[in-house]
Amino acid sequence: MFQIRSYGKAELALLYQPLSTPESAMKTLYRWINRCPMLMAELKTMNYNPRRHTFLKPEVEAIVRHLGEP
Repeated sequence: MFQIRSYGKAELALLYQPLSTPESAMKTLYRWINRCPMLMAELKTMNYNPRRHTFLKPEVEAIVRHLGEP
């Protein structure tokens, strides 16, 4: 069962793409995020930092709200 909490970016990406390498899973997740303008706008209001190595709990909530649970 998926839990809303802070996740490492690779950790969350692998939940969405479990059969991929961490790098490939992260590229796919970034692509999905970037192709969802409403999600990107919401992340920007949260001061999302793309260089941070983790997604904070509110960011994970937004991702799941827009992309669904992994």
